[in-house]
Amino acid sequence: MKSKSYIVDRALHWISALLLLFMLLNLSSQLHNVDWDIKGQLEHRQDAVELHAVLGIILVIFTIARLIFPYLTKTKIERVNPASKKHSIFIKATHVSLYACIFLLAATGLILINNYQIPLTVLGIELPPDKDAFYQVFPGIHDIHMFLKQLIWWLIAIHFFGIMYAKR
Repeated sequence: MKSKSYIVDRALHWISALLLLFMLLNLSSQLHNVDWDIKGQLEHRQDAVELHAVLGIILVIFTIARLIFPYLTKTKIERVNPASKKHSIFIKATHVSLYACIFLLAATGLILINNYQIPLTVLGIELPPDKDAFYQVFPGIHDIHMFLKQLIWWLIAIHFFGIMYAKR
């Protein structure tokens, strides 16, 4: 029987993983593959961006919870034993990269919604439009955000194949 700490750790992991996958797959679909005439362009964008932002905030909270959980409970979570020192370093680097990517995606996302061309409301906070920043700041940050999105897909793939390799 697995310990309660292990079960909580796995639950935090899988909730975070599912939130991340939903976010990676959903916003582009909402913004690009839906008929904007249904709600109108502004309301449609508002709903899509707000859902993405709220899920991003929840993901960051779950990620922080997963990072601090072992320290709060003072328990050692069972992990796969690396085959070598190089393997251990690769595992740590992959996990640090995944966590860093999540936090950088959240940070760039916040910068994007603060420099958007239309007014947005996220968690009841009204963000006024800034057309100058949209044309000056938004494109560069958007490029970084999209790069991080591609990077996290690669990191997820590395993580997945690493798990399959360790379970063989």
